[in-house]
Amino acid sequence: MNYRVLYRKYRPLDFDTVVGQNFARDLLKNSIKNNKISHAYIFTGPRGTGKTSSAKIFARAINCLNPRDGNPCNECEMCKNFNTNPDIIELDAASNNGVDEIREIINNVKLAPSTSKYKVYIIDEVHMLSTSAFNALLLTLEEPPSNVVFILATTDIQNVPITVLSRCQRVDFKLIDSKVIKSRLKYICGEENISISEDSLDEISSISNGGLRDALSILDQLSSSKNNIDVNDVIASFGGISKKRIEKFVKIYETNGVNDVVNEINGFKQDGIDAKLLIQNLISYFKDVLIKIKNNEYNGNLNFDNIYNLIFSLNSILTDIKYTANSYDLIIITLIKYLNYFPGNNLNTNKDNLSNSKILEKNDNFEENIKSISEVRSNIKFDINIRINNTFANAKKEFLNNIKSKWNDFIIYESNANKTLLSYIADTMVVAASDKYAILTNDIDSTNNLINENIESLEKDFKIFFNSNYKLVSISSKKWDIEKEKYVKNIKSGFNYSLIDDNIVIEENISELEKLATEIFGNNFEVK
Repeated sequence: MNYRVLYRKYRPLDFDTVVGQNFARDLLKNSIKNNKISHAYIFTGPRGTGKTSSAKIFARAINCLNPRDGNPCNECEMCKNFNTNPDIIELDAASNNGVDEIREIINNVKLAPSTSKYKVYIIDEVHMLSTSAFNALLLTLEEPPSNVVFILATTDIQNVPITVLSRCQRVDFKLIDSKVIKSRLKYICGEENISISEDSLDEISSISNGGLRDALSILDQLSSSKNNIDVNDVIASFGGISKKRIEKFVKIYETNGVNDVVNEINGFKQDGIDAKLLIQNLISYFKDVLIKIKNNEYNGNLNFDNIYNLIFSLNSILTDIKYTANSYDLIIITLIKYLNYFPGNNLNTNKDNLSNSKILEKNDNFEENIKSISEVRSNIKFDINIRINNTFANAKKEFLNNIKSKWNDFIIYESNANKTLLSYIADTMVVAASDKYAILTNDIDSTNNLINENIESLEKDFKIFFNSNYKLVSISSKKWDIEKEKYVKNIKSGFNYSLIDDNIVIEENISELEKLATEIFGNNFEVK
């Protein structure tokens, strides 16, 4: 007897054995039980989630002589002869996508079913049809004979014309939960006497990415060459990442410095791990960390807010991954950007520092700003507000565009020149520039502090790369919005910005503020 691959051998024959698609299953079963059969359906969802199998079950059930609770009986003559039934027409639109194939369907639709109650057309990957083919199908799809049912299946519903969608009843198939896939694999392994470890089942379920057919194909390939399957076999054959390796990496990430993290990520790259798969595994692991933190079940060094932001930064790489030459560089830059915010690592985070600009900013909360002097002394050796003023004094779009056009290249340059600075500026933007000054923004205040405290090193690297002497300042996006609004109002009122001497160290400013604080609060005021 010829060998049958597992996904074909274990293809479900009724709705009750379709796994992970409860909503779609119940909808289709109820329409059969209530005899409310639509003339056209469109099944949409990721590959390997049961669309074609469900289409065949539906076609079998509506022609079954003895349907049971919306399922085909699989015992009557119609069910047994389903695969050779001339009234069940399957078409792969990926290879039959022209108008001629559709015209043949249109001509045959008029003919009554040979032996069945319904003639069923199953068109797989329908989004691959040409525009002319879709147009030719429209009228027939809207008003087919009462004994004809169309079932269209697609993995890319965005490319199906709205004129087609509006004529069909939509049934959505979702990614199958990895636990459901594992349970099904375990059952099949028992039926096939396949010896496999729990870790292997977990890994196959994970790398199949919600597709049961892919999971069965992986199991099929492994079982054909190995009598006993362990997790290393899965990883070696399909480039997976074991949970233990991810745990090891996160342990390094939360306790060590930049170089250790970079070396570990390069190790994934050298092992041929797909960057997309690595990101998905990291996001999944960090998600579990967030849940543990919220449930007070986490004893590590990671911080909720930073892990939360890191997850979204990693996810943004997934959307850009096909447009970048080296996605692993983006992964490294993103990871080390957040590295210095975790307690327990080797970097000086200064997490509790307040922004120097908060101390100097004169607004409605000036008294609070004065009080904040007692809470922190900044290591920033320049006046932030003066540098903002001097940038505005000669700001021009051409200066800004010149820096912005090369900023991403500068970040990559820093990945070799100064990895610590790289972790600070990885998610920093240039928002204003003159011929000698530029303003940077970052959403995290502690990052702005670190940039400003290390501004001389950054300016040296900037000079080497851009071949220009610039004085830089980094502020929060919130402060930038305030300064920008203030700038617009000043320009409208006729105020002209002029350069101010910025050779004023921060201690002098604090000293003046201390005098003012003494006047306000009396001699009891003391800077600690």
